[in-house]
Amino acid sequence: MDLREYQCALFGEGDEVRVSSPASSLRFPLLIGRPIHELIAWAGPIVMNTREEREEAFREYREGTFVRARAPVR
Repeated sequence: MDLREYQCALFGEGDEVRVSSPASSLRFPLLIGRPIHELIAWAGPIVMNTREEREEAFREYREGTFVRARAPVR
């Protein structure tokens, strides 16, 4: 598979990924995980499991109640 800058790929089963580049250095994120087999309702920055949950999240965002607790800053 040939990828260019700012492209991404989704790989299936396997236990190895080989990467090469004509450049002298290469940096890229490699994210690994197992499928969770759940529905996805995506719109803009909000990803939920159902359309109803997504609409509720947008409503909460508009009302200023979407973020209920702040994560500690380190």
